[in-house]
Amino acid sequence: MGKIQNFIAVNITAFIVVVLATILSGPAHHMTGNFIWFQLGAASLCYLICGYRVFFAVLLAILFSAHGLDSRNFSNGDMVVHFIGTFSPILAIESMRTFKLSVFFEGERVVFQHLLFLAILTGFYNTIFKFFTYSYFEIADINGDTVEAFGFLKNYLMGDILGSLIILFFAALVVVPLIRRYLPNIVPKEYKID
Repeated sequence: MGKIQNFIAVNITAFIVVVLATILSGPAHHMTGNFIWFQLGAASLCYLICGYRVFFAVLLAILFSAHGLDSRNFSNGDMVVHFIGTFSPILAIESMRTFKLSVFFEGERVVFQHLLFLAILTGFYNTIFKFFTYSYFEIADINGDTVEAFGFLKNYLMGDILGSLIILFFAALVVVPLIRRYLPNIVPKEYKID
């Protein structure tokens, strides 16, 4: 498979993975948060396996999910929220690289402590940035309710962390071994997970 076909294949795969994760999470509850939000974990997984070259596929998947599946309007605040969902995993991964905590896979072994910290850090960044965005733009839900700080932070943080943990641990135990066994060349050498 050539470089262009490989690039297209991993971007289409990333798009599908993020959209499917969003469907599994159910409709987004913007003011109260979802109990489990798989979309953030799926974005983290795509960046870990394929690198940042799937950024636009992840962003398009998040935008498609919000507009096509969730029927959200694209106000300025909503657009910022979607960019935050796309950037939070990158910011968490880069923060971990800065502090030398970014070894997620060592040979055949998965470093669960680093995956756990990645899920927590990604959820923290996503929650904090979305809280300030919703507060700044005073985004309200359909009923006109605005952000209630304690409930928003608690629910978003719990949903983001749980969704990320479930996706990342499932990937570490099932997806990564399958990729290593059946599709070792689909990920370019510079992004390989071992």
